[in-house]
Amino acid sequence: MLYLEPLRVQFETHANPVYAAGAKAYMKNKSEFYGLGATLRREIQQEFLRQNGLPNPAILEEIMEYTWEQPQREWQYIGMEIINKFAAKGGENLLKMSEYMISHKSWWDTVDFIAPNIAGSVLKRKPELIPGWTEKWMGSDNLWLQRSCLIFQLKYREKTDAGLLFEFCERLADHKDFFIRKAIGWSLREYSKRNPEAVLEFVNSHKLSGLSYREATRKITI
Repeated sequence: MLYLEPLRVQFETHANPVYAAGAKAYMKNKSEFYGLGATLRREIQQEFLRQNGLPNPAILEEIMEYTWEQPQREWQYIGMEIINKFAAKGGENLLKMSEYMISHKSWWDTVDFIAPNIAGSVLKRKPELIPGWTEKWMGSDNLWLQRSCLIFQLKYREKTDAGLLFEFCERLADHKDFFIRKAIGWSLREYSKRNPEAVLEFVNSHKLSGLSYREATRKITI
């Protein structure tokens, strides 16, 4: 698309095949890469936005679709980071986009940004939307959408709905996938920074995997 064409020029100009091969291997061959590196990619993005500004919100979905169609992972990073700049004022349209991005070309590197930043930001401002969207994701059998239910509150701090967090952890406690078990521990560990007693009581009264338990209690010193 025309708006993003300057980025393509910069990506291709700065592509590093050696770095790309290493990034691809690190990411378990899930995607192709230009091999830009995070620092360089952000510098390119910042300069692009300085020169071109943010897009019209009306084309956000088109940007999402375009960046998710591209084989190189850097496009997905750029797409989600541009969309994130609208999260502070976004509504259900951003939740729909979040759901698509989480459930397509899924891996931890995109999901762990989208869930707490984009979806989490919208849901924090519009808590009345939480039950419908999270129940949909929990019932989807898509592990990345289920992981998102566990981690969308990561940045809520004292506003975390502990009851909901504990409920999702309990419902997914028997899940066999590493990424779910890790997310259970991660989300509980984050909440333990605010309420270690509640987390300790929960993990000691529920049967969690060893991974979930270790991650959940790693910062608890009481």
